[in-house]
Amino acid sequence: MTYLYDAMHFLPFSALAAALLYLPLAVFLHVRKKPYPFLRDLVNYLLTGFLFALVYVTFFWAFTRNVSPDAVRLHLLPGDSFLYALQYDGGLWSSQIMWNVCLFIPLGGLLPCVFRPLRKGAWKTVLICLLLSLCIEFVQYFTGRIADMDDVICNTLGGVFGRALYTVAAWIFRKVKAFEPVFTDHAKLPGHIAAILTMILILLAPTVLDLINAALPNGLFPIA
Repeated sequence: MTYLYDAMHFLPFSALAAALLYLPLAVFLHVRKKPYPFLRDLVNYLLTGFLFALVYVTFFWAFTRNVSPDAVRLHLLPGDSFLYALQYDGGLWSSQIMWNVCLFIPLGGLLPCVFRPLRKGAWKTVLICLLLSLCIEFVQYFTGRIADMDDVICNTLGGVFGRALYTVAAWIFRKVKAFEPVFTDHAKLPGHIAAILTMILILLAPTVLDLINAALPNGLFPIA
């Protein structure tokens, strides 16, 4: 998880930048609507910070990692990155794959907190995560970086996990009045059970694959 540790160094700068970017909007919102809930301010600020960090990590921080001029910069075949992680990176959890999943978890959770129409129908949030990831890969290809379909898959899975986390949190805090500004959710109990199972599956799948890969003498997918 080297990528996660490297990105942590950027958090203080991202927090400061988010405060400066959100401040004018916060003033406008407070003037327009009085009183304006603090929790709304908090999730708005966090989403601003996340989007700023996402732009930096995707388009600027990544330039410090050299891409060979001879590298194939367009990977459209799904699964190549997963196979490479199991064969050469020591497993999925220690590879860039889990970084790409974790990257979009905050987005999947914050979008419905900030935008009320996204609280009904998890597919709306997931679709936004998918489209945003596709846009990022599209721009990366034309800026000299690698565009990978597996990154889109991982980002979308992160969005799914984040949205499922929001659904569970909305169910847990459904009767707490203080959380009403962000956790108004109309999903039925089966929907929350499905969200919990989705999170377990996303966490369990790479763990099981890593354990099997480590247990087999030549790995799950032996190198030819």
